[in-house]
Amino acid sequence: MISPMINSDLSLKNLSTAISSIEKELDHLNKFRDVQAVILFRLDGKVLESKYSQESSRSILIVISWVKNIISKTMVELQRGSKSVKYDKEIKKGESIPVYFYRAGNSSILVTFLGILANTGFMEIEMSRTSRRLGWIIDQKKPLGD
Repeated sequence: MISPMINSDLSLKNLSTAISSIEKELDHLNKFRDVQAVILFRLDGKVLESKYSQESSRSILIVISWVKNIISKTMVELQRGSKSVKYDKEIKKGESIPVYFYRAGNSSILVTFLGILANTGFMEIEMSRTSRRLGWIIDQKKPLGD
């Protein structure tokens, strides 16, 4: 029989490993020059983790509040079978950025803000892969650290 103390230590270690793995996945996606920000949201609209540059922080904060308002609408779209949902969000008069939503497991959504001139075809592949890996980590369907 495993003592409660050992079981608790294992749970904390697993949680720490999961958090580290999530941060690595978001860092990987955020390193692409076309990416302005990546944010992992819970389904209730709370931010779990985010990565973005200082230069884009002002416009990203504006977009975050917008995302919180539409997260439930987006979740309905994703539950209906959409692979991803894309919106163009106006950040300045006449200037909008593409914002992509991907389901990441059963309880979260990966939101990625791309630059105006981003290579969206390539980035869609990377965002899809990252959301899938995040889903494995969050739902613990795959050993952590892979």
